[in-house]
Amino acid sequence: MIKEIQDAKLDDGSILCRHTIEVYCPSCSRDVDETELAAQKCADCGFDLSTPEQHVAIIVANLSSGGQTI
Repeated sequence: MIKEIQDAKLDDGSILCRHTIEVYCPSCSRDVDETELAAQKCADCGFDLSTPEQHVAIIVANLSSGGQTI
C-alpha cells in the first residue's frame, strides 16, 4: 500500500511536506493493503502485521513567496 500525502500549510503556519508511505509485510516484503492492516495479518505468508514495515519518502522542494525563492 502506498499512501501519498500532499503538502499543505497548517493552521499554525507550519508546512506539512509532501511525502509517501509504503507499507510492507516485514516477513515476505509484500506490499500490504488496508484489509490486511485491519486484520493485522499478511494474506500471503500469514505474518502478524501489528508492526508492519514502512518506508517513507519525503519530497523536498523550494517554496516560493511572492515569486521569489526563499
